[in-house]
Amino acid sequence: KLAEILTCLHSRDLLPPTLSKEDVEQVNKHVAWRWFENLSHPVLAKSAMWKFANKMVEDMEHKVECVKREDESTGEEHIEEPLLCIYSAHDSTLIGLLCVLQLEQPESWPEYGSYLKAELIQEEKDGDSKEVLQHWVRFSLNGQVLRSTWTNEPADMVPLSKLSEMIHSEHDIYCEHTGSKLFTWKNGALVHTKSQ
Repeated sequence: KLAEILTCLHSRDLLPPTLSKEDVEQVNKHVAWRWFENLSHPVLAKSAMWKFANKMVEDMEHKVECVKREDESTGEEHIEEPLLCIYSAHDSTLIGLLCVLQLEQPESWPEYGSYLKAELIQEEKDGDSKEVLQHWVRFSLNGQVLRSTWTNEPADMVPLSKLSEMIHSEHDIYCEHTGSKLFTWKNGALVHTKSQ
């Protein structure tokens, strides 16, 4: 709450004289660090943002299928899928999405009006065949490309198939003291593991 209040006061030039722009930036950096730290575990990130991230991935997969059907079409009419999907969310939702999508952290908390762009890119075979080799997803925050950590090496783009696989993968949380499994992320839900 403090970060929000300070940001609002700063944006309206109403900060008390004892606080500087640098103080506001430090508070915002700390808040961003806490959010990223709290959501750094895949199970916690998925618990917070799985439905939203899954919807984004499903929309991309659906678009790929619609384009494929159009290419194979025999003249039948198909409902055309939109080329652009817009989702509106809070700044904290953007942080949650960055975590669940395993994207690099921005230098500071997203400002008001920030946007996360997910581009679906079709890779085609060279030449006249127009054969589709693979679909890729590139993410950017406010125009700055965010590298993905879904693959072994951080990359500017991630294959859509890999993104889908990772969004749907299972994860476990273990007790630090006993080593026993506490929770499992499975089929879009956090499941408590019963003690044995």
